[in-house]
Formats: sequence, structure tokens, C-alpha cells
Amino acid sequence: MTSESSLKDENRIIRAARATEPMHLTFEVQAYQELVELYDKAGGYKSIISTQFSTGHHSWALVIYPKGKDVHDHISLYVKLLDKIRGGKCVHASFKFFVLNNETEKYITIQDARTRSFNAGHREWGISEAISAKDFFDKSNGLLINDSCTFGVEVYVVDQTLIKTSRLSMMEEQTSRSYTWPIYDLSTIRPSLFSPQFKIEDRSWKLEMYPRGHLTGQGKYLSLYFYLINRTDLVGGKKLYVDVQLKLKDQLGDGYHEKNVGFWFDSEKDHGGPHDFLELAELNNPTKGYRLDDRVMIEAAINGMFILEQIC
Repeated sequence: MTSESSLKDENRIIRAARATEPMHLTFEVQAYQELVELYDKAGGYKSIISTQFSTGHHSWALVIYPKGKDVHDHISLYVKLLDKIRGGKCVHASFKFFVLNNETEKYITIQDARTRSFNAGHREWGISEAISAKDFFDKSNGLLINDSCTFGVEVYVVDQTLIKTSRLSMMEEQTSRSYTWPIYDLSTIRPSLFSPQFKIEDRSWKLEMYPRGHLTGQGKYLSLYFYLINRTDLVGGKKLYVDVQLKLKDQLGDGYHEKNVGFWFDSEKDHGGPHDFLELAELNNPTKGYRLDDRVMIEAAINGMFILEQIC
């Protein structure tokens, strides 16, 4: 039998004893073994579910697995969120289970020290090895008397403003991620030129080029910038990281001048790029082939995209 003194095991399950009743639900089960035997014969039900109770502005139920959930020789205790949860919403809560010792009139408490996130895809959390079947059916422990037992639960909902869960994930490539932009009459452009908008992965983008440089690159370099057009969904801390390869084609051969750059786009930042993409001396050197008949060929290729978003 578990000692009444508090202990904490390697799985962060805290066991103790107390005299006061559970604050949120007390669940008396009569004819416990008889019900379990009927369950076995019917071959359908695996759990005993309590009536609904409310705490933290949410509705819950205690779920008892007499034959264990994903374990053998144990009774599993779980708590289930009954509210409808939409989309990525979560309810963060911790919980404590109770089993009454009828001999001492004290409750054994079993608590998971971790806070759990209840959501549409994961409505139940609990402790699979809550009570060993051997301890539960041992009459000297006072847990099952005259085929009746009493369970309980407390659920502590955490203030939703205090805990946030976010995720950084890579976006799988679904479309071509490159764009070629031919620019004619380079010498006539003042001070910059925007490319037509183009689509990559359901987002609109454009390039901007300063043939005589911009900011710290003015008068010394060709400057090149990459823009994200539609950013209406990048709110509430949501960000998009894009790794881009910017290229200027050697029109005399098969080579390129290229720079790999990365940008975080959000509700405030819509573009980025190198002020010093290519020295003007290199651009205007006829042997390099970057500028041919006052024409340049710029390419942009997205190597990778990551989305950072708050889940709940």
C-alpha cells in the first residue's frame, strides 16, 4: 500500500493523504466489481464516467478505467474536458485525483505535478498507473468496502493569459519557389524599380532594385530587396522566416553572382535585402556579363520557409 507520507516519483506523480474532501467532485461507485464484470461481458465500455462538474469556467468529468488505460494491473484515472474547443484553442489545467480509505476516513491523493493542455485533439489527461489493482482490492487498505468505493478530483485551471504555447514549423514545398525578372534599359531607372508581383506558396512577393545603390550601398553597390505583399495573417506574434537566394545572371555564360539572405517577416516588417548586393564596378565590367545591352537578369529562389505561430 502506498505510504501516507508525501513522495514524488521519477514521473513527477505526487502521492499523499489528506482528511478533507475533494473540492470539485466526489464520485461514489456502488457495486463496482459487478459493473466491471458486466462491462467485460458486453465487451464495449472501458471506462466509468462521472456526472459533469464545473470549475474554472469549464465543464469536466472524471473518467475511471477499471482495467487500466494503456497499462495492465492498474486502475487509471483521467479528467475529461467536456466543453467544445474550437481551432487551436487550449485550456491549461492541473489536476489531483482522490481515493477514499474507508478505514482511516482519509483520502489518498494522486497528482500529476505538470500542467496539461486540453484541446480539441486531446480532451483527456490523467494518470495511467494511478492505483495498482493489487492495492485497490486488498481489503486491509480500505479502498473497496462491500463492493463500493469513492473517488474524487480537483481541477485547477490556469489563467489563459499567463501561459502561451507556440510552434515553429517548416512549410513543405508545394509550388515552384523561384522567379526570374528581366530588366531592360537599366541606365534609365531612377532611383529604383519594382518587379511585377509573383506568387510563391500562396503568398505574393515582389523585388525592388536600386541600380545605383541605396542607403549604405548608394553610389557603390547595386542594392536588391525582397518584399512580402500579403501579411494580414501575421498578427499576434505570428512570423514567417524566409531563406532566399538572390541571383544576378552572367549573360555571357552559365554563372551567377548570388547572395543567400534570410528575413523574418511580421505585421511590421515587409522586406529585407542586401544594400551591397554587387559592386557597381563588377556590374559595369563588360567581361563579367552581368549587364548586357543595358539589360540584367535577376532571379530569386526561396530555399526554405518557417512559420512561427501561437497555438494557444
